[in-house]
Amino acid sequence: MTNPAFRSLRHRPFRRFFVGQTVSIIGFWTQVVALSWTVYRLTGSTQMLGLVAFCNSIPMLLVSPFAGVLVDRFDRRKVALVTQSVQMLQAAILAALSFTGTLRVEYIVALALLYGVAWSFDAPARQALLPVMVGGRNDLPNAIALNSAIMNLGRFVGPAVAGALLAVLGEGGCFAVNALSFLAVLPALWVLPPSRAGAVPTGLLRELGEGFAWVWHCRPARRLLAGLVVTSFTLPTYMSMMPAFARDVFHGGAPLQGLLISSAGAGALAGTALLSMRASIRGLARIVTLTSPLGAVALTVFALSPWLAVALPALAVVGFAVIVTAAGINTVLQSIVEEHLRARVVSIYVMSFLGTAPLGSLALGVLARPFGVQAALAGFGIACLLLTGVLALRYPVLRRELKDLYGRLGIGR
Repeated sequence: MTNPAFRSLRHRPFRRFFVGQTVSIIGFWTQVVALSWTVYRLTGSTQMLGLVAFCNSIPMLLVSPFAGVLVDRFDRRKVALVTQSVQMLQAAILAALSFTGTLRVEYIVALALLYGVAWSFDAPARQALLPVMVGGRNDLPNAIALNSAIMNLGRFVGPAVAGALLAVLGEGGCFAVNALSFLAVLPALWVLPPSRAGAVPTGLLRELGEGFAWVWHCRPARRLLAGLVVTSFTLPTYMSMMPAFARDVFHGGAPLQGLLISSAGAGALAGTALLSMRASIRGLARIVTLTSPLGAVALTVFALSPWLAVALPALAVVGFAVIVTAAGINTVLQSIVEEHLRARVVSIYVMSFLGTAPLGSLALGVLARPFGVQAALAGFGIACLLLTGVLALRYPVLRRELKDLYGRLGIGR
């Protein structure tokens, strides 16, 4: 009998994707750690760390809504193949520049923008392919949870790999590992059947408006995404400042930076394990309204703590809170959205989650200069606590709205 926590793996297409994506995501996190360390080594600037994080993700805010429209028009499998190939090329260019000693921060900024644009198309395409991989909606919540688990397994393992590779192969070795890791996931996407939404094109702006109109008129979706925007602007920003905390606060190097990120990854992995064991989406909205305030408290503790023994578990709680909030909201949205709008709604989710984070990273980088990185990050934690606490108090209203919606859709609670 299949373990309920892994029930979506009984579907062969998703099983192939799961294995390939696991390898690819470890490579991704290896590059994330190496790239941030490279930027801080070259510039010594928290503002530049924030700028690179901003350029890497700002296309999620500006491009994702249009990407969702186009993904719903075309074969999602082909879109994913193209975007994964572009990301592979970006990593190969970084490796080549690093090995030849010609890597400069302006090149990193330009390549970060290229990666962000590709990712803006890749995220809704891959998310919209999940129902194809698992044969419908029944195992979709579990597939979403396991897909999140892949990302956080990589966050847990990748930084440790990056720390070792930085010492042995240097920064270029980390970028090369990421480029090669795409060879594991591309074959899994190649063998998928063609996948189109079946929607008739009616004009780019009109189709874009249909996605936003659905979110606006579906009040549970609107409330959940509002909370996600606040969470994403504040909590994940710690990632962009890890080199500063590792070197200046805890007086370590790249291995310590990897340990800090791995600690957050361990908490996120625990969060995805919790989600994967859930049999349905019943009660999920209650959980996601509580995890953001929990993460806000933990982020404040991490920011102000001078002790590594306190900082590491605090980061684990932050990682747990961010992934449970984000993946939980994604699960609810994908369970209630109509199929012909799926990629568009997923792109709005991506914009709210990954697109808002770079604005927070940029703001944090600016504030860290006059106030110090610890005080600035603590301020973000307090702001998140106040704002998401208000949303949590409104949960009874959200619960009633979801109960009515689940009833109309025949979704058990």
